[in-house]
Amino acid sequence: MLLQIVALAAILTAAQCFQLNMTQFYEMPQLYDLDDYDRCMQELDGQTSTYCFVRAQVQPNESVAAWRAIVEISRYDRHHFDHRQLYFGLCLRECEASLAALDDSELESLQAGLLSDNEKVNVYLGLFAMESQNREQHQRLTSACLNWRLKQRGFNLRAKSVVEYCDEAGHVVQDDTWNLTFYGILFGLLVLACVGSLVDLLLKRRRHDKMLKERDHYKTPPKSFVQQLLLTFSVARNWYRLNQEPNGKIGRELRFLDCFKFFSMFMVIFAHTNWVIYESAISNPQDPERLLHTAAGTLLVSGSLITVTFFVISGLLLTINWLAVARTVQAKAESWTFLQYAVLFVKFNVFRYIRLTVPYAFVLLLSGVYFENASGPLWRHIYEREQLACRRNWWTNLLYINNFVRTDERCLLQGWYLAADTQSFVLSLVLLMLGHRFAKWSKQLYAVILAIFMALPVLLTYALDYYPIFVPTPQTQKDSFIGDRQFTEFYTSSLMNFGCYFCGVLAALAYDQLALQQYKLRELRSFQLLWFALIPVGILWLFSAHPIFQHYAAPSAIWGAIYAGLQRNLWAFGLSIFIVGMAGKVGWIFRKFCCLPIFRILGRLTYGAFIIHLLVARIVLATVREPIYFGTGMMFAFIFFTVTVSYLCSFLLAIFLELPVSSLLKLMR
Repeated sequence: MLLQIVALAAILTAAQCFQLNMTQFYEMPQLYDLDDYDRCMQELDGQTSTYCFVRAQVQPNESVAAWRAIVEISRYDRHHFDHRQLYFGLCLRECEASLAALDDSELESLQAGLLSDNEKVNVYLGLFAMESQNREQHQRLTSACLNWRLKQRGFNLRAKSVVEYCDEAGHVVQDDTWNLTFYGILFGLLVLACVGSLVDLLLKRRRHDKMLKERDHYKTPPKSFVQQLLLTFSVARNWYRLNQEPNGKIGRELRFLDCFKFFSMFMVIFAHTNWVIYESAISNPQDPERLLHTAAGTLLVSGSLITVTFFVISGLLLTINWLAVARTVQAKAESWTFLQYAVLFVKFNVFRYIRLTVPYAFVLLLSGVYFENASGPLWRHIYEREQLACRRNWWTNLLYINNFVRTDERCLLQGWYLAADTQSFVLSLVLLMLGHRFAKWSKQLYAVILAIFMALPVLLTYALDYYPIFVPTPQTQKDSFIGDRQFTEFYTSSLMNFGCYFCGVLAALAYDQLALQQYKLRELRSFQLLWFALIPVGILWLFSAHPIFQHYAAPSAIWGAIYAGLQRNLWAFGLSIFIVGMAGKVGWIFRKFCCLPIFRILGRLTYGAFIIHLLVARIVLATVREPIYFGTGMMFAFIFFTVTVSYLCSFLLAIFLELPVSSLLKLMR
């Protein structure tokens, strides 16, 4: 089996569906043309300098070789950028100097028109509505300037254009209500942390039991409720909470999930950092385009299955918590009333909402803060666009409806997962309660629900003509998924993902029954063979999208719809079996590795890293001054930096906010 996998990987890596004609490629203009930003802003002290970021779209001209190259290369849209879309950073002083020798008729000939019919560009223009005066003032100059450059460099092309925004030298960021609110909350958290830590230190110094170990002090709550409230913000106590070992039999058996969460989060950051690199300026777009034509490109596209891991784990943990609470209530009362179900439903949702939303809201607030920065020609295009979206649409995130409301102006784009997960959580909790209330029919209920949500992606894909797999094309990523129907309706919809979530629910129910019957999976040789076989089968399944992604012949509508229904749901089903097996202590050295203590902390920091990692990636890549070279070394340098800083930020978020909120919720129960 291993030899077959190696052989398949070698064949797929060697096979390419398209050989990029580099002679033709260099007939096209570069995607980015950025003047020296710092020189433009700093060279003439005391004088106003203006630097404009301009979006342009090349107009058809079949008689020009450059246009024919653009058409030929851009038609492979799943693998290539749209080379009609150009991005200019123009120092207006340099533009004026380059056009000074031209007469009025020549200047007029350089006007190709206003770019007003590009819906994705219009979303940016809507967010930067405050730049309307700059657009009106500088439109003719920037249009003439960029078309003059295209002419002078021998491309003989004309492009419609529009000013996205302009920066002026000496601009100072003014603090507003949003900024002051963030600073006030940050100051309050620091004060609470200091007070809580000092109270904790005083209690430790005054303790009378000298035999009590330091760790035991931080595990022992004080008797006073006021002291308990203050100690929720103690830095030292929160460190011990972060590092404490899992409690109970279930916690010990499922501790491997921390490793799953960390490595899944690493892959998510890997994919999202690549996306932000695409959104930034790349000097060699031909290299990532060629990469996507290989098996490595198929893996990058199939990597979206990693998100399924979080849906499965979330469904699993919900069900385990529900079973624990249900048994506690059952021990007190034989029969349940509707009111008891309603109270539990509200408590589950309210506690989950507070636990997730408080740190999430803090990061949302941070995302909208204007602050003095290193700036750069792309800063506003990459980072401020997110700030403006957060200030305008923060409420969609806090209501967890941002996966279907105002999807073209997303704040924290990765927040779609939290929305879909929340919607799946609510529906799953209702189903678990129905299964509990009508226990006699629970198996039939769960079977019907599983069948419905396994079939639903098939039906929706066929009826709504979705592509069988989610393909984050280079241009789609460069446009931050604006206007991408496949991303909004196919990939981020809770309807398309609920089957995966429910697989986690069923995995927890299976694990619970095995635990009650004390069934030892590790002693069942046939299950061990199945469990280990899931590893190579999972790798092969990632490559199953290769023919669909790499070939441009349209797949059969029926078979494409069937594959769309199977791709994520079968991965979730296999992952559920894998998790149940590992919970049953199957896995040998794999399980031992996943249970290493280091993953205890990293796994608990995963949520914070998830909500903050795109902010980190954007800050890093938005400060570039010129197009960067996209290579393996550069890519992994950005990825490892983003991972490291994201987890460090998550650590601070956990110590000062996430863990205190969790402790406060425990006091409220």
